[in-house]
Amino acid sequence: MTINISKHYKKHIKHLDQNTFIYKVKKAFYLLTNQEERLYEVGFSEGFLYAAKLLQKQPIQDSNNKKIIGVVYKNANLKTVNTIVDKVCAKYLVNKYDVFSKSRSRDVVRTRSILYNLLHEEYNVSISSIGRVFGQDHTTVLHSINQKQNKSIYWGSEYSIWQEYAHLKEELLPITT
Repeated sequence: MTINISKHYKKHIKHLDQNTFIYKVKKAFYLLTNQEERLYEVGFSEGFLYAAKLLQKQPIQDSNNKKIIGVVYKNANLKTVNTIVDKVCAKYLVNKYDVFSKSRSRDVVRTRSILYNLLHEEYNVSISSIGRVFGQDHTTVLHSINQKQNKSIYWGSEYSIWQEYAHLKEELLPITT
């Protein structure tokens, strides 16, 4: 393995001389110990092989062998969002004003979490677009979506939210974006 790494390193070292930044890094390279030098070569080799793989235009895949590239998210259609918010607020007896406010009461946060997940999963609305519509930061929306994936807080397996969510998806299926 080390012979292979050194071969890649020596093969591409001449191309590095043209880049002043890497030249400065290379200059500092001689101050490193032998172990640190080997780690540097390994890092360079892995980075080079990864870049070569990307240049071959192979789609990046996750652990479940699903294509990550190709998912298209869109901006929120306000008419559709209003319809969905009205139905979900009516089901959970939450005021629509509270859903769009900064309120952090338990029932409002739970309703928002359901809305975020519905819009993101079923209607492919981007996280930043959901945040803009609800007046929230995109990281707040992302946190809510991650709670469902991690089955934490309101999305625990012991809660009835999963059945409610499935029922809502069936009810809202005819709504097009």
